[in-house]
Amino acid sequence: MSVMVNPLLVDMGVTGFGMAGRRLRERLIDGLAPAYYLRTLPWGALTRVWPQLFTVWQEDEGAEGGYRMIKAMDRLPSNPEVEDIYDIENGAMNAPQEGMGFLNALGDFVNGMTKL
Repeated sequence: MSVMVNPLLVDMGVTGFGMAGRRLRERLIDGLAPAYYLRTLPWGALTRVWPQLFTVWQEDEGAEGGYRMIKAMDRLPSNPEVEDIYDIENGAMNAPQEGMGFLNALGDFVNGMTKL
């Protein structure tokens, strides 16, 4: 295992901030996997300690340590996914139904656009 930290790896003044710079940044960063991740939330936290999964935790005074894991995922969930996980766990939203994947995704897209 190796850890590389070099903030001057790419000089964006030379590479540019356009499409070429964006592609270069994506090639460099997309191949890296976060070893440690911590994002605090008003109701809990999102964590990862490599090689384990990303985990979503909710505050729970009755649980050991004050938090209870509500979901584990193999990839970093987006902000809306984290909020949906919390809402499903606490009964504010129904779990997505299986099947009809394209139509469910289209419905989620339309619902998201109407909330803007």
